[in-house]
Amino acid sequence: MMTTKFSLFRKSLYLGLVCALTVASQWAVAETPRKLSKSQIERLQRDGDRLADQGDFQGALEYYTQAYLGVVSGIRGQAFVQNVLPNLYNREELGAEMLRMMAEEYTAEELLLMDSSFKVFGFLQPDQDSQSLMTRLLTEEVAGFYDPDAKRMVLIVEDGPVADPGWFGRLLGARPAFDKDEQKTTLAHELTHALQDQLYDLNAMEANIAQDDDMLLAFSALVEGDATLLMFAEAQGTEDLAEMDPDVMRTTFNMMSWLMPVAGGQAYREAPPIFRDSLVFPYFQGMLFVLSQAAQGGWEGVHEIYSSPPLSTEQILHPKKYAEGENRDVPQSVHLPDLADVLHSNWKSLGGNCLGELQTSILLGKVIGGKNAARGWDGDRYEVYRSGAGKLAMISVSIWDSPQDAEEFATAFARYRDLTLPAATGQAESESTAINSAGAEKDAGNTAGNANQFQLNQPIKSAEDEVFEAGSYRMVKLQDDTVWIVEGLDQPTIAAVGERLSQTTFSEKTFWVPQEAAGASAAAEVLPATRTGR
Repeated sequence: MMTTKFSLFRKSLYLGLVCALTVASQWAVAETPRKLSKSQIERLQRDGDRLADQGDFQGALEYYTQAYLGVVSGIRGQAFVQNVLPNLYNREELGAEMLRMMAEEYTAEELLLMDSSFKVFGFLQPDQDSQSLMTRLLTEEVAGFYDPDAKRMVLIVEDGPVADPGWFGRLLGARPAFDKDEQKTTLAHELTHALQDQLYDLNAMEANIAQDDDMLLAFSALVEGDATLLMFAEAQGTEDLAEMDPDVMRTTFNMMSWLMPVAGGQAYREAPPIFRDSLVFPYFQGMLFVLSQAAQGGWEGVHEIYSSPPLSTEQILHPKKYAEGENRDVPQSVHLPDLADVLHSNWKSLGGNCLGELQTSILLGKVIGGKNAARGWDGDRYEVYRSGAGKLAMISVSIWDSPQDAEEFATAFARYRDLTLPAATGQAESESTAINSAGAEKDAGNTAGNANQFQLNQPIKSAEDEVFEAGSYRMVKLQDDTVWIVEGLDQPTIAAVGERLSQTTFSEKTFWVPQEAAGASAAAEVLPATRTGR
């Protein structure tokens, strides 16, 4: 599992980020929240402000929560089924909670697969630990979260002064212990997650796609994009989605992305791109996706997306590929054949998953044109293997929209490996059909009928302390619209694996939606919009 919602939290938490913020369920909490008028909401906000100024942060948060139950319900036009109670953590408590949930959420085998997947592709260096990197990053950046397992909402109090440090102090990095505006913004976001959970049962929907990281990232983008869109609509007073131009919002978010290294903390700035980009993707790209689908249908249109969720990060990145009817680009599930009998008994399968377009574009980010080479993705599957000596091997098959797309990816991947893990020197020409820095060199003997084919076989330059075994090989094979990659095995084994991979099969991906979610549109109570201002 390589997704970073981090792989850890893709299944369990819906996060509000500090840097990004500058179906009915049954559970035992308070009574169903009452409908509120605009004046009642404003009074609750004022009472919360007064308690916050007095240092009673929990009391302030309870008033704010009651106010924003009304705000979120009014904007979304849907009623909460149950109340939601807030909790406050400080950063130290948050870090301990992240570690506790990681230990509870994942087995040692799952954590090993996650860490090994990051390293076998080169997302992380061999000496980096994915668990500690993720925990540090999330502890620093999270402003709050909603946990659908426990049906709880947690917001963060900082270890700062009660009084606001002012604009200059904030410029220097100071934060008040309880930022009233930030808490309200975070509440709008996290209470949207609570409403989503009550309407659609987020855990049940995620359970359908638990073994596909790319689908999980896409679903996270729907959920986080929905909440981020409501947060922005409330903050800007533009609750009519027809007033929000997707192209203008895309330009705004592209500008904001340049500020992320400044707005984020040290852990964010130092994090590998796979962590940084996967962390912000659901919020930024997810919001643009939701807005593009619902600009005409309004919040009812947002609601309807949950009956047919996006199937890939490709659909999030290119919303037209989600379009209904014949224009929808349905991704392919890739089914690798059984390889146990062609691998030495020394190799143990750790499992595998799907990269998808987003993570492929991050992988190729160091290569000129690499992100564009990820376009045209149609499906992939990788498997990771570990030897008795602790070395890794990887087998991957990907399918593309066209032979040209497949060739662009194969060439970009070869260039990526030339930059990050070059072939051993002194290789005999006869050992390889070479791919040089200028691109793919096809066999001179290829005819027009099989022109879109080439195969690269080369020894990997690998020291004893690196990921792959010394003396192992890499194969990159292009076959029409399909690319096979095998790394970390000896040459005879790679040849046998390559022959077996011709038995790979493909099928269209589906997202089975619980009946409660599919029929929630008819069951949900629709409320009149309530505009508010802070």
